[in-house]
Amino acid sequence: MYRLIEDETQREILTAADIHGFFVEPSTTEPESVIVIGSSLNPGKLPLSFEDVEFQVRDVQGKEIGAYYVGHVEVLGAKESGAIQDRIDLTVSLDGYALPYPYAGEIWRAWTYGPPAEPGLWKSLPAEAHESWLHVVQKAWFRSGRQAMLYGDADTYEIAGADLANIHSFYCALGEAVNGPGGYLGSNPSALADCLFNSRGKHKKLFRLAWRDFDVSRRNIDEEELDWALEVMRDYGVDIE
Repeated sequence: MYRLIEDETQREILTAADIHGFFVEPSTTEPESVIVIGSSLNPGKLPLSFEDVEFQVRDVQGKEIGAYYVGHVEVLGAKESGAIQDRIDLTVSLDGYALPYPYAGEIWRAWTYGPPAEPGLWKSLPAEAHESWLHVVQKAWFRSGRQAMLYGDADTYEIAGADLANIHSFYCALGEAVNGPGGYLGSNPSALADCLFNSRGKHKKLFRLAWRDFDVSRRNIDEEELDWALEVMRDYGVDIE
């Protein structure tokens, strides 16, 4: 699932089945050591350091679907893996690098079998996981070579306000509505503006957004965050019903 490489040379350092402690709760200020599960690297003398390191997420076919540049990695410990036969579990330090998306690891694991083929899979996750889903969507979207823009060509798109538990839910729903399952159309007002700006050359007029049960959205989403998103869409000519 994971591959560590030297970013500039693309030399493989190791492959691994999983990484624990890389995706953490947002409240975590000092991440504990990261555990690399089922590493192909069996280090000799410790500690062992690597520079200019990138973590890559790979699907079951070996295709890269996401990546994180982490810079310096130091291997502090190694033991026989309790999960993967003939592999090693490594304890590594990433100099404080950690990502506040606690559900991202399990979402990436699901995506290793392919991106979402059906709409609405993010709705099956708890509301607090929607930010992690949006993070994976954004990473995978750009890693696949797609741009920050609208790819659909319909006149009207629809989102269900009753499904929106927070502002991250909104961006999950909007990206999926206009760009299909696993689709991206921004993750904050600035990124949304980029997507809409980049789409204007492709579309003489952008689109109409039918926002069902808007009153439910208004109750669930932070008022300021919601108003920012509405203002950006209106500024770029999106008709909102």
